[in-house]
Amino acid sequence: MLDQCYIHLIEKRRDAIRAWLDEAAPYAAHDQRHLDAHTPEQAYWQYGYQAALADILRLLTATTDSVSDNADTSSPSLTGATDESDSRAE
Repeated sequence: MLDQCYIHLIEKRRDAIRAWLDEAAPYAAHDQRHLDAHTPEQAYWQYGYQAALADILRLLTATTDSVSDNADTSSPSLTGATDESDSRAE
């Protein structure tokens, strides 16, 4: 059975993503563009899904000492950058 710490981390991350989606992209739940074959949306969805699976595998195979509250591979979104110096595209 999964350790409650792992379950809590997964739920916390899920809830944070849900909150972001509700605020930044409420249309995403209904558009379902990731289901359209050969689209950028489908590629990004698949990429995100494999990243999530990699996070879960890393979490489940990590030692308890290496687990932290931000145990994921996501990176900050550049769309929210407010300053040119924050952009990685320089």
